[in-house]
Amino acid sequence: MSIYWNVKDDTGRTAAAVAENGAQSYRRMIWEDQGDSAAAVKAAVWIAEPGVYPYPARALEETFVVIEGEADCRIGAGETKRIGPGTIVVVPKGETAWLDVLTPFRKFAMVVPKP
Repeated sequence: MSIYWNVKDDTGRTAAAVAENGAQSYRRMIWEDQGDSAAAVKAAVWIAEPGVYPYPARALEETFVVIEGEADCRIGAGETKRIGPGTIVVVPKGETAWLDVLTPFRKFAMVVPKP
């Protein structure tokens, strides 16, 4: 197993969410730990073209860091914020998320599903 990854490497990416305008996004799994701990950690890079990507509430918390691009982001019923490179976003367990991707976008996301 590799211990080094590059978020710009698109090898092995698979189709992910489709935006409301039909734009496609892609996901590339980076790492998945199924060790002896009580939770399994999953990490991935998400790449998206401009468009609106609504996400339903999930039974896990996601934390992501924007690597490139800009988007307007709203978590749950909160206010919309402009996010860009270096922004860290936490989507709490059970909350919806909405991204209006404005320019080609890339994020590194990590989730820790809880038992």
